[in-house]
Formats: sequence, structure tokens, C-alpha cells
Amino acid sequence: MRCVFLCILFLGLSACVTAPPPAPGRAAGALSLCPGRVANAPATDRRGRIAGFAPVTEISGVSLLRAPVDGCVSSGFGPRRGGAGSFHHGVDLYTGSPRTIIAGGDGVVELIGSQRGYGRTVIIRHNRTVKTRYAHLSRYDGDLREGRRVRRGDPIGRTGDSGNATAVHLHYEILVRGKPANPLTAGR
Repeated sequence: MRCVFLCILFLGLSACVTAPPPAPGRAAGALSLCPGRVANAPATDRRGRIAGFAPVTEISGVSLLRAPVDGCVSSGFGPRRGGAGSFHHGVDLYTGSPRTIIAGGDGVVELIGSQRGYGRTVIIRHNRTVKTRYAHLSRYDGDLREGRRVRRGDPIGRTGDSGNATAVHLHYEILVRGKPANPLTAGR
């Protein structure tokens, strides 16, 4: 009983993602908020699914996935209180346990390494103006190398809690000309 209480207390006090993942078999193309309080929560329908969510977007001529891992949104894009700073430059997709992360679009792996706060990170350059960042990984895909060309859907690693993360998730960013864009709403 004490262990259960301590686990609940730890999860409740965590600064980052802590909610359970969505039920298996969620509707194709649907993305939901994690149960509980979600920082920067985007608008949802009555079932907690992201309103108007489309799984793929096009930004500056690049076709990108909005959520390159099966999970739920535990922190949205934009200003937030506490946790990892006052502005969240991406979205957090909680998975509970390590799950495969796939490349959000075709491109070239620009960086594989640890970045302050982000922990194990992969950055993919899609063209001269668009990049994606995948952070808090538990491990990288064994075939992944800097300079390697990847296609959308190729495995690049597994979700984790490296860096300043407090739960297993993916922090996903889309950068356009070096500036963060909301993965859930950017493009068309």
C-alpha cells in the first residue's frame, strides 16, 4: 500500500508528463489528451480527442507527421507554468513505457547525441528550412547515423526519460527557419 501511495505521489508531483497512454486501438488518425491535467492543452472534442487533428501536415514543402509515436498529449505547445521552463517549444507524447519513435518525414539525420535538458536527441533536417527534434529518448535505433537519409516512418529510437524528463515520453518539435512551430497546428 505504501508503494502505491509513493508512486501516486511521485507521479502527481512530476513536472513533466505523467498520465497513462490512450487505450490500445484508438481511432485511426485520432490523437487524445492524456487523462488528468495537461499543460497547454489544445482544444478537444467531448471524447478528449484533439479537435480537427490531422495526422499529417505540409510545412514549406515537407510532409510531416504531427505525432511520430503512439501516445497521448501530456503537454502542448506554448506558455506553461513550472516544469521545464515557461515556454514549451514542442509537444510531449506520453507512452508510459518505451515505444518506437519513427521519423516524422523524409530527411537527413543532422544530430544524434545528448543535448542539455533534452537528453538523448535526434534532429532530422528535411530541407533548408524545416527540421524536427525528437528528445528524451531511451535509445537510438541501431542503424541510425548522422548523415544517414531517412524516410518518413523509419524507426529512429525509443521513447524514454533522459534529460530533464520525469516520465517516459517523446518531446517532439518542428523548427521552421530555426523557430519552433506547433506540431499539432502548423502547416495545412
